[in-house]
Amino acid sequence: MDNQPPLPDDLATLWYLTRRVAGLMDRNGEALFQKELGISLAQFLVLSVIDAHPGTLNQQQVADRLGLTKGTVSRQIDHAVSAGLVEVRPSPHSRRENAVRLTPAGTDLVRRGDAAFDREREGVLPLVDPDDLRTAVRVLARMNDALGAYR
Repeated sequence: MDNQPPLPDDLATLWYLTRRVAGLMDRNGEALFQKELGISLAQFLVLSVIDAHPGTLNQQQVADRLGLTKGTVSRQIDHAVSAGLVEVRPSPHSRRENAVRLTPAGTDLVRRGDAAFDREREGVLPLVDPDDLRTAVRVLARMNDALGAYR
């Protein structure tokens, strides 16, 4: 934590570092996807979730998987529909819901984005010990579960 004021305890330090890492990941992801694909990080994440869950995924399910509001996801889907990346159809399960799926152009964009992310990750992650990364993921997953159950 170079040039940062001392924090009062480990929880405060964790809070600070988690927010800082998340912000840095968001900024770097935004720059990467804008440069490589001409779309925002949020747009890429929505497309990636749709790609990872083919079938009858609705907007609320996409929002839940990303921790975003349904309105944010709806705007991203509207942009993707206008760009020919996503199709929206009435859900076979409910007339009040829409199901979303990628077009071939959307699938191609996700594949190109995945490749760009892999190239970027190879440049950054060698600096992080793989065991440390797995430990961080395990600890954050446990904290996520604990804090989610606390509500």
